[in-house]
Amino acid sequence: MKLKNFLHLAGLLLAAACSRGTVDPTVAVFTPLDYEGQPSVSYDPATQYRNPILPGFYPDPSICRVGEDYYMVNSTFGYYPGIPVWHSTDLVHWEQLGNALTRNSQMPIRNTSIVMGVFAPQISYNPHNKLFYIINTIVGGYMNYFVTTDDPASGRWSEPTLLPDVTGIDPSILFEEDGSAWIVSTATPEDFGEKRLYQADNYIALLAFDWRSGKTTGERIAIARHGVDPSAEPASLEGPHLYHIGDKYFLMCAEGGTEQGHSEVLFEASAVTGPYQPCAINPILTQRDLPVGRTPFVNCTGHADLVQTAGGNWWAVFLGVEPYEGDYYFNVGRQTFLLPVTWIGGQPVILPKGEPVPTVVDMDEEMRALSAANRIAGFDGFRPGPLWDADGIRDFVQFIRRPMKSSAVNGPVEEEPFDFMSSRKEGPWWSVDADGRLRLRLKPVDIRTAGNPAFVGERITAKTFRAETRMTFMPIQADSVATCAGLALYQSDTQLMTFVKTLSGSGRPVLRLEQVRGGAVEQSFEEPLASDKPLTLRVEAVTPTEYVFSYSFDGKKFTPVGGPLDGRVLSTQEAGGFQGAMVGVYGWRP
Repeated sequence: MKLKNFLHLAGLLLAAACSRGTVDPTVAVFTPLDYEGQPSVSYDPATQYRNPILPGFYPDPSICRVGEDYYMVNSTFGYYPGIPVWHSTDLVHWEQLGNALTRNSQMPIRNTSIVMGVFAPQISYNPHNKLFYIINTIVGGYMNYFVTTDDPASGRWSEPTLLPDVTGIDPSILFEEDGSAWIVSTATPEDFGEKRLYQADNYIALLAFDWRSGKTTGERIAIARHGVDPSAEPASLEGPHLYHIGDKYFLMCAEGGTEQGHSEVLFEASAVTGPYQPCAINPILTQRDLPVGRTPFVNCTGHADLVQTAGGNWWAVFLGVEPYEGDYYFNVGRQTFLLPVTWIGGQPVILPKGEPVPTVVDMDEEMRALSAANRIAGFDGFRPGPLWDADGIRDFVQFIRRPMKSSAVNGPVEEEPFDFMSSRKEGPWWSVDADGRLRLRLKPVDIRTAGNPAFVGERITAKTFRAETRMTFMPIQADSVATCAGLALYQSDTQLMTFVKTLSGSGRPVLRLEQVRGGAVEQSFEEPLASDKPLTLRVEAVTPTEYVFSYSFDGKKFTPVGGPLDGRVLSTQEAGGFQGAMVGVYGWRP
C-alpha cells in the first residue's frame, strides 16, 4: 500500500477510534517488558561467585583497572547502542555505566547483517593524559578507530578517531610507563606482501601509536604468525592483547576460531618489537579436548583479557558458551566468564589443560574483602528489571541496527540525529509516556529484512526463561494486508519467532504465531480473539528447545496458542554468526 493511502486510511480509522475512546491504530502500546531467566546453579554470594559473571550475549570481554575501579566492555555487532561499559570494585558485582556508541556518528552502519558491526572492543587507560580509550573495529563501517572519555560514569564518549593504518580486526592498545604506546591487531599475509600458506593463515601486527596526535607512526611490524604450532595450521590468530609485566612482554591471542576449537595462547619477548616465542605452556585456556556433556559444560572458551588487582593478584575475563544439546547448541550467545590466573614458570595460566571451567568459584581472600566492602548492587542478567519505565528505556536495551525513520516500503530512509543518552524517552519511532508505557510507532520494515524494524528488545540470558508484556493495539487492514504488533524472539532475520496481534484474511482480530527457519515460515498458528481489549502476551522457554506462547485478557488465566516452537531456531548452531538471541516487542505496517 502506498504511504499516503495508508496514512489516509489510518487517519479515518483514528478519527473513528477516538470517537469510541480507543487507540491510535498506527501505534502499539506496551507495559514494561518483564523478563526472568532461571540460573542453572546456586552459590553462596558471601564466599563464592557464579560463572558467567555476565550471562547472555556479552562476548569478547576486555577489562582494565584504575585505582580501585575496574572497567569492562563487550562486543555488540549489529545491535545498537553499541559496546556496553561496565564498572566494578570487586570483579563480581558489575553495574552498567551506559554504552560507548550512542550516536549515529559513532556507529555508521545500516541495512547489513546483524553479525557485522562492532567487533571486539578493548578498554584501556592512559595515565599520561588521564583518558580512557576504547579501540574497536566496525566491520561494514569505520573499520578501526578509537573513542575516549575522561569519565566512563558520564556515559559520554568522544567522536571516533579513525586509524586507517591499523589492519584487520580486534585492535588493542598498550600504554607504557615511559609515555610510548603500541597498537596490535590482526593482519593478513598479503598485508606484508606474502601469500597465505593455508586458508586461515594470518599475522599479528604491531604499530607505534602517538596518543598526542591520535595517529599511528612508523612501519608495521609482524610479531606473530600462524599460532603456537604452525605445523598444525591453527586457525584465526586474533583478539591480541599486549602486556608489559616485569621485564617481559606477553602477547596473548585467541586461536582456533571462536567455535569448538577456541583457545587462548601466549607468546613472550624481551622487547616490545620481538622476537616473540610461544610460552612453554600453551594453550593457557581451552575446553576443546574435554568430553561433550561434562558437568559443568562450558565450551568454546577464549578471547581473554588479563587484569591485576591492587593486591597483586591476576584475573582473566574470557568468553564461553553453555550448550544445551551437542557441543554447539546455545541460544544466549557468548557470555563473559571470570577465573583467577596462576603464574607457572614465569607465565600466566588461566586454566590448566584438562580442567573444566567451573560455574561456581570460591573467592580468594582479597576478593572476599573487596566483595564485603562493595556498594554496587550489580546487574542481574537473570532478573534485570523492566526494560523501560517512566524514566525511559534502560541501558541494556538492544535495537536491531541503528534506529532510523522509514517513510515507505523500499522507499527512502529518513536519517535524523539520534542520541540515545539524551533521548531515552523518545526515539525516531518510539516514546515512553509518564506512566512508563512504551508507544511503538509501526514501521514498514519487516523484522525478516536487513533493516531497522520497530523492535525494542533485550538479551535472552538463560536456557529457560519467561517474558511478558501487556499490549494495547488495534490492527487495521487494507488491500488484504494487515498491520501487526506483539512479541518477537530474534536470532537473525532468517531465524526468529513472532507472536503478534493482527487480522485474519476475513478481517477478524487474531493472534498469529510463526516460527521462521532459514528465512521461511516453518510453523504458523492463528488464534481468534473474542475481544479487542488489551491483552498480556507471554513466552516461556519451558525447556531449552520448547518455547510456549500464551495470552490473557485478565493477566491471570492464560490460553496457549499453537504448539511449542523449536528453540533450536534461535541457536547459533543453526543461525551461525557470533550474536545471541533477543526477546522484545515489535510492530509492522505496510
